[in-house]
Amino acid sequence: MAELDPRALSVIQFWSDAGEDAWFEKSDAFDADFRSRFLELHCAAARRECDNWNAHAEGSLALMILLDQFPRNCFRGTGHM
Repeated sequence: MAELDPRALSVIQFWSDAGEDAWFEKSDAFDADFRSRFLELHCAAARRECDNWNAHAEGSLALMILLDQFPRNCFRGTGHM
Protein backbone atom coordinates (compact mmCIF):
# COMPACT_ATOMS: atom_id res chain seq x y z
CA MET A 1 0.00 0.00 0.00
CA ALA A 2 1.32 3.43 -0.93
CA GLU A 3 2.00 6.00 1.74
CA LEU A 4 -0.74 8.52 2.48
CA ASP A 5 -0.25 11.85 0.74
CA PRO A 6 0.72 14.41 3.43
CA ARG A 7 -1.73 16.89 1.88
CA ALA A 8 -4.56 14.64 3.04
CA LEU A 9 -3.32 14.89 6.61
CA SER A 10 -3.06 18.66 6.21
CA VAL A 11 -6.74 18.85 5.24
CA ILE A 12 -7.77 16.72 8.23
CA GLN A 13 -5.57 18.71 10.62
CA PHE A 14 -6.97 22.04 9.41
CA TRP A 15 -10.56 20.79 9.74
CA SER A 16 -9.97 19.23 13.16
CA ASP A 17 -8.18 22.30 14.49
CA ALA A 18 -11.05 24.52 13.35
CA GLY A 19 -13.51 22.61 15.52
CA GLU A 20 -17.26 22.32 15.53
CA ASP A 21 -17.94 26.03 15.96
CA ALA A 22 -16.26 26.75 12.63
CA TRP A 23 -17.96 23.79 10.99
CA PHE A 24 -21.49 24.95 11.72
CA GLU A 25 -21.29 28.75 11.87
CA LYS A 26 -20.89 31.13 8.95
CA SER A 27 -17.52 32.87 9.12
CA ASP A 28 -16.13 34.83 6.20
CA ALA A 29 -12.65 34.66 7.75
CA PHE A 30 -12.75 30.86 8.13
CA ASP A 31 -14.13 30.43 4.62
CA ALA A 32 -11.39 32.66 3.17
CA ASP A 33 -8.67 30.79 5.07
CA PHE A 34 -10.05 27.41 3.97
CA ARG A 35 -10.26 28.63 0.36
CA SER A 36 -6.75 30.11 0.30
CA ARG A 37 -5.22 26.91 1.68
CA PHE A 38 -7.13 24.27 -0.22
CA LEU A 39 -8.78 25.63 -3.40
CA GLU A 40 -6.18 24.08 -5.71
CA LEU A 41 -6.38 20.78 -3.87
CA HIS A 42 -10.19 20.82 -4.02
CA CYS A 43 -10.00 21.32 -7.79
CA ALA A 44 -7.51 18.45 -8.11
CA ALA A 45 -9.78 16.18 -6.06
CA ALA A 46 -12.78 17.19 -8.18
CA ARG A 47 -10.77 16.17 -11.26
CA ARG A 48 -10.22 12.79 -9.52
CA GLU A 49 -6.49 13.37 -9.26
CA CYS A 50 -6.53 12.31 -5.60
CA ASP A 51 -8.55 9.11 -5.96
CA ASN A 52 -5.59 7.06 -4.74
CA TRP A 53 -6.16 8.64 -1.30
CA ASN A 54 -9.06 6.20 -0.90
CA ALA A 55 -6.53 3.47 -0.16
CA HIS A 56 -6.39 4.90 3.39
CA ALA A 57 -9.23 5.74 5.77
CA GLU A 58 -7.65 9.13 6.50
CA GLY A 59 -7.38 9.83 2.78
CA SER A 60 -11.07 9.05 2.31
CA LEU A 61 -11.91 11.43 5.15
CA ALA A 62 -9.79 14.17 3.56
CA LEU A 63 -11.59 13.66 0.25
CA MET A 64 -14.98 13.94 1.96
CA ILE A 65 -13.90 17.23 3.53
CA LEU A 66 -12.55 18.55 0.22
CA LEU A 67 -15.48 17.43 -1.92
CA ASP A 68 -18.38 17.97 0.49
CA GLN A 69 -17.51 20.53 3.14
CA PHE A 70 -15.10 22.67 1.14
CA PRO A 71 -17.72 23.76 -1.44
CA ARG A 72 -20.23 24.55 1.32
CA ASN A 73 -17.76 26.92 2.97
CA CYS A 74 -15.77 28.29 0.10
CA PHE A 75 -18.48 28.77 -2.49
CA ARG A 76 -21.19 29.83 -0.05
CA GLY A 77 -23.98 31.71 -1.80
CA THR A 78 -22.71 30.94 -5.31
CA GLY A 79 -23.83 28.55 -8.01
CA HIS A 80 -20.63 26.54 -7.59
CA MET A 81 -21.92 24.73 -4.52
